[in-house]
Amino acid sequence: MRRNRRNNVKKERIIMIASSVFVLSALTMTGIYMKSDQTEEQDDGYMLDFTALEEDVQDKAREIAQNSQIQDDLTDEVGQQIGNPEDDLDYLPMEAGSGLVTIPGLTDGVLKDVPAGEGIVSSEADPLTAEDTPVAGEAGRPGEDENGRTAAETPDVGENIADEAAMSEADGEETDSSGERPEDDSAESTEDTAGSGVVAESLQFAESEGLLRPVNGEVLIPFSMDSSVYFSTLDQFKYNPAMMIAAEQGTGVSACAEGVVVDIFEDEEIGHAVTMDLGNGYQITYGQLYDINVTMNSHVDPGQIIASVAAPTKYYSVEGSNLYLKLTANGTPVNPEALFR
Repeated sequence: MRRNRRNNVKKERIIMIASSVFVLSALTMTGIYMKSDQTEEQDDGYMLDFTALEEDVQDKAREIAQNSQIQDDLTDEVGQQIGNPEDDLDYLPMEAGSGLVTIPGLTDGVLKDVPAGEGIVSSEADPLTAEDTPVAGEAGRPGEDENGRTAAETPDVGENIADEAAMSEADGEETDSSGERPEDDSAESTEDTAGSGVVAESLQFAESEGLLRPVNGEVLIPFSMDSSVYFSTLDQFKYNPAMMIAAEQGTGVSACAEGVVVDIFEDEEIGHAVTMDLGNGYQITYGQLYDINVTMNSHVDPGQIIASVAAPTKYYSVEGSNLYLKLTANGTPVNPEALFR
């Protein structure tokens, strides 16, 4: 029995030692493997090769030196070309004011008169020497032109041009056989617009003058740009840059102030409408109209009936028939109710 127990104890020790050796070997191999993987990963993307960097710097320095040399060569070449511009010309350059410049291929065979005493530069096709050049004042009338006139008698080209311009201007001012100037068609085409523009410019409106009430009725929806107001038909609150005045359908709408009609249009919300210019940047718009009896560019006096109140559009079906009235000063909405007198 004792022997068996000893044998069992020895076997257990041997198994424990073998297991420990196996575990240590496995851990050692795992550590070596992990270390080799980390080294490879660092070598792949995160290790810096300073030797390669030094080589790149040297290559860049050589490339910069080569580019500098090429640039210096180009600069020298350009400087040589600029220093000798005559090498690129097929004719001799001449100073300004020296007379006619002769360019081969462009002025061949062309001989131009120049004032006496300055000489003539001609093309190679018709060469003239200094002895052959006519000079005013010499014997044998060499200074005369082909019409027998001397340089002093030859009219100046500038004077001819001025005379022709004066004659053309005189022709433009000729009158017809009745002694009146021809009518200007453009004046007729712009007569209406110019007239309305003059009237519009002559209008002077000030808020101190006030406005006439266009219709008698209570205000259904007031002007409000500081806070939102309720629109019954739309069932919502929103800002209102105009005001809606209750009026029965067919009620006459009178002008609030003197003005000129600048627009007659139709809008889905306010129906047929008329916009008038009151002057000084003020404009007033009347909406929800029918039977409009004013025209574009027509002058309207204060209190003049300009249209009638129409049936309400679908945007004001709950409120009922009313007049839409909007006043602006340089495009900014103004409360017209505050100006009623």
